[in-house]
Amino acid sequence: MSNDLKTIKERILDEDKVGLLLEAMDCQFVDKKNNRYEAQLPEKFNSPNKRSVQVYLNESLSSRIRTLGESELDIYGLVSYIVHDRFSEEERQNDLFHAKRWICETLGYNDYANNSFVKNPAADQLKWLKEVKKRRKRKRDLSNLENQVYDEDILDQYVMLPHQIYIDEGVSYETQLEFQVGYDVKSQRIIFPIHNRFGEIVSIKGRTIYEDYEKRDIYKFIYLYNFNKMIELFNWHRALYYILEKKEVIIFEGEKTSMLATQWGFRNCVSISGDDLSEWQVNMIKELGSEVQIVIAMDKDKSIEAVRKQAAKFGKTRMVYALWDNAELFLDRDSPTDRGEETFKTLYNQCKFKVSV
Repeated sequence: MSNDLKTIKERILDEDKVGLLLEAMDCQFVDKKNNRYEAQLPEKFNSPNKRSVQVYLNESLSSRIRTLGESELDIYGLVSYIVHDRFSEEERQNDLFHAKRWICETLGYNDYANNSFVKNPAADQLKWLKEVKKRRKRKRDLSNLENQVYDEDILDQYVMLPHQIYIDEGVSYETQLEFQVGYDVKSQRIIFPIHNRFGEIVSIKGRTIYEDYEKRDIYKFIYLYNFNKMIELFNWHRALYYILEKKEVIIFEGEKTSMLATQWGFRNCVSISGDDLSEWQVNMIKELGSEVQIVIAMDKDKSIEAVRKQAAKFGKTRMVYALWDNAELFLDRDSPTDRGEETFKTLYNQCKFKVSV
């Protein structure tokens, strides 16, 4: 079957059928970029991120779901995950044949034979059945999700010393030591561990050292160990004491933003490692109690509507604020810490507004 799988991918690429497949998966806002397709997850995932699903136009049709921390999929794994609700790697491997069959039926292909595909005349007749199955799809159960935990000695394979690139970007030597920043010689990436709420390592995130990563067709960030990021908040285990003490949590997008804010004395901060709070992350914060104020500090490129969407997830009984750059302190796509300590303090002290939802 391996030759079939490869040939099907080649046919999908040649005929530019990735967008059609994403639409058939019930993905929304399907959009073709230079080297990939992007889309929003189906409604059952409750994700408003319009770029969550990404399928790259390479021979592997490598795919990822940004908001769920799934970065090592291909088109078959994506079908298993979204259409067949196969959330673990083992489940997706066992589902490979069914994912292949779904793709062939959707595109009107039959079994591969003699290096060609033939139209499946029964495909159109089964459309009504597919619509019934779509309505029966189960929502993802978040009640018992846990990530695999790794021993601290997993860091022994890396050069555990601060990196000059981060120092040049303002992250001090001491802060890098605190956040266990290191370097992976093999992948040539700056690395730092990702912890769960108990401070246990569940993954390692790597950032490329190359500024021209797009030309090299590589990710700026990757997770060296696959995990489900939707159930974790970066820096939670360090910040929890300070959040409870100050009765305020600051929510950033990227991890480095939390590192810098911590360095500047704002230790009550976490990062969602993306731009869309998951249901699990929202519940973690809500469990701290209604007296804890919530401050959403998204990057400059996010609209006020995007901020309101995140705020609305906490309901109308919580005090939710936003750091909103109405003073034009930042450039487009800047994070709240990209212009230095004093600018961030100005943002925090003078540009904090209550969000109405």
